[in-house]
Amino acid sequence: MNVFKDCESAKHIAIWHQKVSLHDKEFDLVTSLYRNEHEKMSMEKTIIYLKAEQSSYVDHEMIHIGDIASVYCGDKKKEEEIRNIILYEFDENKEKEGRIFLSILFVIEKISEQIPCGEVRNVGELDMVVYYKSKNAENKKWVQTAKILFIGATCFFGTGITVMGYNNDVDMAKVFGQLYRTFVGQKPDGPTFVELFYSIGLALGVFLFFNHVPGKKVTNEPTPIQVQTRLYEQDVNQTFLLGASRKGEELDVAGNSRDQ
Repeated sequence: MNVFKDCESAKHIAIWHQKVSLHDKEFDLVTSLYRNEHEKMSMEKTIIYLKAEQSSYVDHEMIHIGDIASVYCGDKKKEEEIRNIILYEFDENKEKEGRIFLSILFVIEKISEQIPCGEVRNVGELDMVVYYKSKNAENKKWVQTAKILFIGATCFFGTGITVMGYNNDVDMAKVFGQLYRTFVGQKPDGPTFVELFYSIGLALGVFLFFNHVPGKKVTNEPTPIQVQTRLYEQDVNQTFLLGASRKGEELDVAGNSRDQ
């Protein structure tokens, strides 16, 4: 009787070992399949780097991603495909000039629709403004020429009056006379070389300060006017973008409460 019970126990133990072994094999198989599938998905995933500019200028109706941002992708075919994705289209018949405001999320959404397996990594701006001016827009050269002449004349006479006002306030004529008497030893009868050197030094100082002489720059560094112009441009863009965001004029993803 005891022998029979021992045999039955041995059978149960053998069956249990078989089941455990089977479960282990099934677990290993599922784990292997999952690992292979995960590796396959990782290999198929496309990394896309996007560097958007704060402001861009275009002269054609259709705005593509390549017009407003730099794109890099390991797959050059997909990279070219991303550059050609259309974001917005101006109506040339209704407007010759205009601007549009874009969110980077809107751009990422368009890329995801075209390349579902892609992962976009933005290394540029979050909000962008695109300025549009049609090639067929009427460009009156005489108006531009008149503006340049008016601004040039205003700056020339305004600067001249400012310098003369300063010279009069500090009594530069008396200073010139004292300098002439110091170097020459006699009282000046009229304009002297001191005034000449002063005028030449004033002109050279202006050229050196603004880093620009007629025809070329003195150094490769940006001029103060260029620096101030860039700062002004950034302030204008930021103001436009902030206003568009508050008014809901910025193109954003469908889930956000902004008009498209």
